[in-house]
Amino acid sequence: MILKSRVGNRRYGECSQEVVKDEELKADKQQELDELTYIISHDLQEPLRMITSYVQLLNKRYGDKLDDNAKDYIKYAVDGSNRLKQMMDDLLTYSRIGRPHFNREDIDPANAVEKVKSLLKSRYPDSADKIEFAAQKQIVINADKELIIKLLYHLADNSLKFNNSPKPEIKITADEDDENWSISVADNGLGINRDYHGKIFGIFQKLHNHNDYPGSGMGLAICEKIVNKHNGSIRLDSEPEKGSTFHITIKKKDKA
Repeated sequence: MILKSRVGNRRYGECSQEVVKDEELKADKQQELDELTYIISHDLQEPLRMITSYVQLLNKRYGDKLDDNAKDYIKYAVDGSNRLKQMMDDLLTYSRIGRPHFNREDIDPANAVEKVKSLLKSRYPDSADKIEFAAQKQIVINADKELIIKLLYHLADNSLKFNNSPKPEIKITADEDDENWSISVADNGLGINRDYHGKIFGIFQKLHNHNDYPGSGMGLAICEKIVNKHNGSIRLDSEPEKGSTFHITIKKKDKA
């Protein structure tokens, strides 16, 4: 009986070591991928700037000698370059989230929401009145402040962008239990078909035409990576024409 117990314990220990090794290997591979993504998105910025600059210079110097078709071609080239720049900027942001630096500090979510309002003001001048924050009690979240603001910014930006209501409404709430802080971001926007709830968190995933709703399709991928960085989770409740609610949990400070 004792021998069986020892064998069982040894096997359990070996399995545990294998799980730890697998997790370490996954972490290493993810870090390598983040580093590669960072290098690619960073180093491509300079040649892209050169392409954009010379196309604009071509239009400036010879625009009066070009026919309408040529002018349209230049416009398409500049628009495409600008879109590519936005995609690379967002990809750079995405890769930076995975880098080792991670600065936890105590955050008042109400203050974070106010910061998000100020950041959105340039794009949506009257957005502050459309965003409401509520909490059942005073809550302090221990997390990376810059990342939490970025998370709330992208969610609120989506809520405003994908909203055809004459009176857009966004309600951000915060709560906590023994293990997690929870945040929800609810709106009265377009809503998302259940078939796409898993797809929307992918890199460069867009459900709408770029001309109707400009953007790189990176916002929710960035949100998911921020939440994962905090050992948390993010999920969506939504139906078409019934708005969306994103539910986020953030793990309380790791013991390690």
